[in-house]
Amino acid sequence: MVFVHLIAAERRCNMAQTHQLATRRHIHLEDGGAIAEIFTRGSDPYRKIVNGRQRKPVGRPVMIKAGMRAVEWESIKAEKPMYELCEVATPVHSMFAQPHLLRMKIVGKYERLDFIPDLRLSVDTGFAVQVAKGAFVEAVRNWTPVRQGTLSTLIVEVKDDADPRIEDPDYQNKLRLAEQVYRNVGWFFTTVVRSTHISHPKTDPAIAALFLKRKTTLSPGDLSAVREAFGSQEKLPWKEVVAALGGGPTGVRKASAMHVRRLISVTVTEPLTDRSTVVRVQDGRPLFELPGNYPW
Repeated sequence: MVFVHLIAAERRCNMAQTHQLATRRHIHLEDGGAIAEIFTRGSDPYRKIVNGRQRKPVGRPVMIKAGMRAVEWESIKAEKPMYELCEVATPVHSMFAQPHLLRMKIVGKYERLDFIPDLRLSVDTGFAVQVAKGAFVEAVRNWTPVRQGTLSTLIVEVKDDADPRIEDPDYQNKLRLAEQVYRNVGWFFTTVVRSTHISHPKTDPAIAALFLKRKTTLSPGDLSAVREAFGSQEKLPWKEVVAALGGGPTGVRKASAMHVRRLISVTVTEPLTDRSTVVRVQDGRPLFELPGNYPW
């Protein structure tokens, strides 16, 4: 196994020939020297995956947590549900698909290993720690919003159960090396597999219901209505939040949008019912465009 240790500060330089911004970090290997470099394209994905040559289902949904940008997926069984889970999960603050190229120059069988992860997430640090200990979806199910806390970067590689690379020792070695590089940068890294880390029979229906209504428009009046409904209470049933927002389908849509925008958080351990528990998200980091209208 190759071990890495960060020994120099990062250096940023413009790569004129590729129009990329390179962040170069020097990594010391036990059996020699090496360099790990991270190349990005500013606010654009490093690699475009949706094009006219695809002969399989692909998608480009616009995500709120991607800054209202399209997030491309090419795996309908793994990437699509993972991106939807991240959009809905309260501990996830932002997402960026195909965020960078990690280029690792090493000593060994290959002189260079390139790796483009599927996702870069900004998450609550406590959540990232829980993900490192177990399944991503379980960490989402067990998460309780916190009043204060720090954010961390979580790099995610998404795999379908049928992906042959799961059993490829060379590929697994590349992931292990990438994890060590990210750790030295101060980031978390995880690989998620659909059946184990993304899907849960009791959570999937709640995620789907909230995701479909995430783009509903909210107004300052909606925030005031929810504030009045909570009063001094810490929790409310879903039914009361929906009623405060007008009831019926309109109330459901607005409450769902408030959840995705991190104004409130409804439990996703079970399919949504009138009795589902809703709490206020009070960490001061809502995804809402109207300054001064944060309800708490």
